[in-house]
Amino acid sequence: MTDLALLAPAATEPVVATAPVPPRRRSRRLAPGLVLALVVLALVLGWAVLPSVFAPADPTQVVAADRLLAPGPGHVFGTDQLGRDIYTRVVHGAAISLSATALAVLIGLVVGSLVGLLSGFVGGRFDDVVMRLVDVLLAIPGLLLAMAIVTALGFGTLKVALAVGISAVAAFARLIRADVVRVRGSAYVEAARVSGVRWWTTLHRHVLPNSLGPVLVLAALELGSAVLAVSALSFLGYGAPPPAPEWGSLISDGRNFLATAWWLTTMPGLVVIAVVLAANRLSRALDREGRTR
Repeated sequence: MTDLALLAPAATEPVVATAPVPPRRRSRRLAPGLVLALVVLALVLGWAVLPSVFAPADPTQVVAADRLLAPGPGHVFGTDQLGRDIYTRVVHGAAISLSATALAVLIGLVVGSLVGLLSGFVGGRFDDVVMRLVDVLLAIPGLLLAMAIVTALGFGTLKVALAVGISAVAAFARLIRADVVRVRGSAYVEAARVSGVRWWTTLHRHVLPNSLGPVLVLAALELGSAVLAVSALSFLGYGAPPPAPEWGSLISDGRNFLATAWWLTTMPGLVVIAVVLAANRLSRALDREGRTR
């Protein structure tokens, strides 16, 4: 006889409804390296805006009795061969160096973005000609190009800023052109064209806002590169004439005393390195934030 129990349907366990588990929110805490970079940039910006608050002394004051003093409690960065306080000169030089850096980045950002925006949006032969010129500029090292430009323009902080800014135009133009070409084929841009929206309205309402993300990352990265370029040109004597305390000229003034007074070049050099590293760290954070959105 067949066992009827084997033919009976198996009992099913009751299903208990469970509430959906909400997704975990990502922690928005800033990384320690980014916090340190922001502190460095904020401090240097404070030096540039309010130098007399951080260093009330006169950066050009000569004290013969204090010449070539090593870093210590009275002079945290030491003194130079004329007895001038290095810390005071570095703080007051931040306004000169950072203003030239900011102007250089602004020139590269505005001019390069305009060139890349028009080239990518117009396309065709105009795009080919502009991009070949950009390729030529990118093939020349930036510092070499800046030196050639500043030699043609003349010496001075403003001329240095113009030279560094012009040398950065090609990088901005190449980046924004690639993003504009991507955005130009989007559905909303095509819909705007079909509906009869004027091309410049489409350009500034739809194309430009959706192409600025990578450009801001490059601007933060170029900030560090511009600090190096401006300091290098000032080191070579193209910047403001003495006794203006530009960072590059401070490093240049101490190169003849490396064996006996290392702090003359080390202290301004460490400030330049700290600003460059902080700007690079900020650009990496902006890039990572843009990729996660």
